[in-house]
Amino acid sequence: MNQNRDFYAGLVATAFFAIVLFILIPIYVKVPSFIPGFAPPPDMWPRVIAVLGLVMGVLALILAFPKSRKASGEKVTTLGFYLNRNKVFMTRFAILLVVFAAFVYGLPVIGFVPATVLLLGVLFLMTGNFDRRFWMLGLTLIFPVLLYLLFTEVNHTPFPEGTLFSSSLSNLTTLI
Repeated sequence: MNQNRDFYAGLVATAFFAIVLFILIPIYVKVPSFIPGFAPPPDMWPRVIAVLGLVMGVLALILAFPKSRKASGEKVTTLGFYLNRNKVFMTRFAILLVVFAAFVYGLPVIGFVPATVLLLGVLFLMTGNFDRRFWMLGLTLIFPVLLYLLFTEVNHTPFPEGTLFSSSLSNLTTLI
């Protein structure tokens, strides 16, 4: 990676995880006033992931500074040249932002399992590497179902079922 790409990747990661940690989690993750036993609060794992992402983004920013100081003698490229050179990556990033927004807004409608299957499918498609497409397809379909069953049956933590598929998921859990 060149120094600009490292810096911008760290900046985007830091901003994204800061927004998740300080804005989205306090607004959207409801924490009850009493949590029985030694059960973790519902916002524990989102906070852990957001803090780790924030630390990794800040670390990427810190590690990008020595590269930029060392490469300061290189010629400066314009923003248009940079965007033209990386238009495939920029297009993938824009598509991922739209898909992630659709995931967030579609989760209450179609539920956790179908929304996560669609999100993982798009994420695997965006990698562009189809050598292991059977693993990708298997993980796309099985991983969300296993997560759903683990949290609903073992931890008794309900996931959003959605208004569209709520009856089919409840039938699935009664069969198992």
